[in-house]
Amino acid sequence: MNCLRCVRCHILVVWLGLGVAMASVPALATDTAFKESAELGTRASQTAKSVDKYVAQLEKTEQALSAVIQAHDKELKRRYQSFADQVGKLEEAQRVVTGDISAMKARGATYTASWDRANAQITNAELKQASMDRRAVVMKSYDELSVRLSEIEHRLEPFMVDLRDLRTFLGADLAPVHVQSASAAVQKSQADAMSLELAIAPVQTMLRQFVNDAPK
Repeated sequence: MNCLRCVRCHILVVWLGLGVAMASVPALATDTAFKESAELGTRASQTAKSVDKYVAQLEKTEQALSAVIQAHDKELKRRYQSFADQVGKLEEAQRVVTGDISAMKARGATYTASWDRANAQITNAELKQASMDRRAVVMKSYDELSVRLSEIEHRLEPFMVDLRDLRTFLGADLAPVHVQSASAAVQKSQADAMSLELAIAPVQTMLRQFVNDAPK
């Protein structure tokens, strides 16, 4: 008899446990979506900051490169060293911004899935539709931003390769005649930098807008 009671108690505990677990699923889905929303906002804000820092460093690097070409004989070594240092800082800024872009994309994918799970728990048809409509608006904005960020990301390394070539070329011989022979490559780098900045500018605006409008 005692054994039978134990079995019944055990079954009751299992059923109660299952009931608690099932009841907690909607709360868990909602809580996860809330946390992912906050994390995506944080990632977007961090990406915006790193993009701004990259652009600022890009401008400093191109200014240092122009100073090398304009330098007189005695100034060449000092100005070249400044340029080489700025290229190194731009490399680091590129590493940070590409890492932040990748992290933001990963978080966006996770957030999309968590929002879908949360929506699936809503039983009120009107509320469910409102949530789905809001999701469509937010994710349309996110998808457009993601595409533009990818386009920018793909342009960074080719530009950096050209800068590294200039750093290596100029560092091999700082004789004025050798430096001046790089004038065409320097002009190309400056034109590419301007083009890159113009391409990044609207993305900076999109990032700020997304941070402001994203779910809180």
